[in-house]
Amino acid sequence: MTAAAPRIPERDPLLEAVDKMRPVIEAGASESESLRRLPDATVRALADSGLFRMLLPREMEGLEADPVTQSEVIERVAYLDGSTAWCAFIGASSSGFVAAQLPDAGIREVVAGSGGVWPVFAGSPSTGGSATRVPGGYRVSGRWAWASGIGHATWLQAGFVVMEDGAPARDANGAPMMRTAIFPVADVEVEDSWHTMGLRGTGSAHFNSAGLVVPEERTYPFLDTTPQRGGVLFQLPVLGFFGPAFSGFFQGLGRRALDEVARIAQTKTRVLAGSRLAERAVFQRDLALADGRLRAARLLLHHELEALWQRLHEGRPASALENNRLLFAFTHNAQTAVEAAEMAFRYGGGEAIFLESPLQRIKRDVEAGAQHVLVSEQNFELLGKAMLGVDGASPGIAPVTPPPSAPR
Repeated sequence: MTAAAPRIPERDPLLEAVDKMRPVIEAGASESESLRRLPDATVRALADSGLFRMLLPREMEGLEADPVTQSEVIERVAYLDGSTAWCAFIGASSSGFVAAQLPDAGIREVVAGSGGVWPVFAGSPSTGGSATRVPGGYRVSGRWAWASGIGHATWLQAGFVVMEDGAPARDANGAPMMRTAIFPVADVEVEDSWHTMGLRGTGSAHFNSAGLVVPEERTYPFLDTTPQRGGVLFQLPVLGFFGPAFSGFFQGLGRRALDEVARIAQTKTRVLAGSRLAERAVFQRDLALADGRLRAARLLLHHELEALWQRLHEGRPASALENNRLLFAFTHNAQTAVEAAEMAFRYGGGEAIFLESPLQRIKRDVEAGAQHVLVSEQNFELLGKAMLGVDGASPGIAPVTPPPSAPR
């Protein structure tokens, strides 16, 4: 019988670090809404806690956190504030992914340009730019969106298409040649574009560049990535790598919503109701159902994350069915949290609409987060296709070919 893949030993210290940050995170939650980025004190607390190192390779003083630990840590942060949790998982995941993919020469350049330490990254998941080859590198121009955390990050990652004679260059398979460039935030224009309903404190603004020269050693393939360092965690493709930490965001917000409305229910009396909300059978039923569904979604999520971790350690490629079960778990988890937040907001009554109420911010943040492509409702259809053996099931969340080296 195969031994279970191990959890990292730093799990409990990471969770305890989040608990210690609670006063700082909660104090900065409202301020981040007006700043449209995280307050400096919150960023310092995240950095000092080690959360930004959670997904770095061990050889770079990181933790290479297992998928369940990632989800649990971000869940605990999200319980305190959605924007802080979002920036925590983006910063940790972006910094870790770049650290695993970038060639050694690029690593040295980034560290040298960051005072001898590995910096916090932001960036865009799209190939919003194009580039032409120049001696030793690429001249990159473009406009990229969704750069969460750009207000406190010092380096960026951004995808681009390599152009030749006015058309996309082609790789050996005939596909457009796409790469990721790494450059300082100071080298681009950050636009004042982040005016949103939810996740206001993430500062997920657009950025653009015109003719930025990036050396070859600070680029790597956009999709066909082969890790240069790190353990089995870095065999995951982009979406698969970001997914585990992201999943905790929804659980934290959903649980906070239910706890908030349960607290309010002890004293709240609706006009004409004649009894406290906690005494009303309809509320008791809805609260119990929302709690059960949220806990069930968490169990399914952790089951699929543990299965993913086990496959990575065994070096076993995932089937389309296994991949799409994981995508289903991500999406089901998100939708369940959205439903919990909506129920809590509805029962919160008139006081829930005021800006000082956590319920209105939770509702806005969880619904904004649920717009992410990783939790698209299309994932339900994809699982059905995989179950039926129908063409079109997505294999893109976990490796579908054996990793190039034995698991460590």
